[in-house]
Amino acid sequence: MQQLQSLQAAPVWSFFEKICAIPHPSKHEEQLTHWIINWAAEKKLACVKDKIGNLILTKSASVGFEGKTPVILQCHLDMVPQKNNDKVHDFLTDPITPIIDGEWLRADHTTLGADNGIGMASCLAILDDDSIEHGPLEVLITTDEETGMTGAFGLEANALQGKILINTDSEQEGELYVGCAGGVNVNVLLPFENMESDISENAYEITISGLKGGHSGVDINLGRANAVKELASVLTNLEGTPFLISSFSGGSLRNAIPREAKAVIVCDEQYYNSIKTVINTLQVSLKDKYRASENNFTVSITPCSLPGSVLTHTSHNNLLSSLDNCVNGVFAMDDNFPNVVETSSNLGVITQQSGSINQFAIQVLVRSQVDTDKHAQADLIAAHFKQFNGRVAKEGNYPGWTPNTDSAIYQIMETQYETLFANKPKAMVIHAGLECGLFSDKYPHWDMISFGPTIKFPHSPDEKVHIASVDNYWALLKATLKAVE
Repeated sequence: MQQLQSLQAAPVWSFFEKICAIPHPSKHEEQLTHWIINWAAEKKLACVKDKIGNLILTKSASVGFEGKTPVILQCHLDMVPQKNNDKVHDFLTDPITPIIDGEWLRADHTTLGADNGIGMASCLAILDDDSIEHGPLEVLITTDEETGMTGAFGLEANALQGKILINTDSEQEGELYVGCAGGVNVNVLLPFENMESDISENAYEITISGLKGGHSGVDINLGRANAVKELASVLTNLEGTPFLISSFSGGSLRNAIPREAKAVIVCDEQYYNSIKTVINTLQVSLKDKYRASENNFTVSITPCSLPGSVLTHTSHNNLLSSLDNCVNGVFAMDDNFPNVVETSSNLGVITQQSGSINQFAIQVLVRSQVDTDKHAQADLIAAHFKQFNGRVAKEGNYPGWTPNTDSAIYQIMETQYETLFANKPKAMVIHAGLECGLFSDKYPHWDMISFGPTIKFPHSPDEKVHIASVDNYWALLKATLKAVE
């Protein structure tokens, strides 16, 4: 990324390049944690790893700033591991390859990890540069944010001394985030029964692939297709032809819109051509339905080996009905903030588990700025799957963050933004689960804000960060730290 080094945010890009070189998908952040601890020791910065795996780094105030209000900069360690189906990449061992693409930086057919790698890089760059003026400073780097906010949940109440928290995990330059959605997982175990396949029949794999996917919060209103939902719909449309499902799976993360799904069906060979014709017709209609949001997906059918078993007719029908009729997407928009989703759900993952207990494990993530609405929608989804004998658990509930545009740090950042860019930033809430909601439970006295550079399509291989926006983000971060009284 040498071409980026001449920009104003060169220190940020330098650290981001190092972060990209170290694998750090969710729940596998050990290498990056070790690197940061060693780097802090070389810099003679205090660095503590808490019981849950969070890192807390401390730096003394600049000369003359000792009496300023202590500030906490906050980011998270992990990144979402997503890649295109034809990309060979092991997120546990392979580095991310950043590519300059005009005004944007993206990866080579994988997620880039700008969410939240740019924020983490900026925090380390602040700690690294003694010429940047600031008061007493702590940097909190939380673990496993993307799959369950594990670090935020496990943060101890007396671990930090700061009074202002600046979260670096937002994704639109020019917007200051003062609130976020809460979330809850609806985890379903849908039982199924098997019977032996008829050896005179053939098997076919039906696949939906090439969808854009994306963040199940900030991208949920873009009208993108959900591969699991659409595959269930495709199979439902084949019900005029006798077949039975042997397997069904799709998606990989509850907080990412599923990009791919596949099922193996078994039927008599005489029906293959008619099924293929129906699938080709459905692909045309789906491309028309999603012409504004999807441009490179396929629905395919290919012969495959005959599996030993298929679902019984009842299990087959339960599976398709439960998936096809599960509500998914935007429920309500926020009346107080334009174009912001208030309540949504994402049917994110389905996997098939066979053994002593045969069941499909289904994960749905419900988000809302309104806590009662979040639970109401989760309860509706739970009741839906219970109709089909699903065992349902609501888990991982986390609170939203109530907006406060009168906060001192908001006023400071608004003033600094206007001074730097002769323009007023927008006060926003984000339809995603920032860790600020959890922090407010344990540190109710914290004055919090979230901001970041412009990052498009996080949680998907289309993820990219706008290069010039990082310059603005970096300038505002430095100016804010200097301006805190």
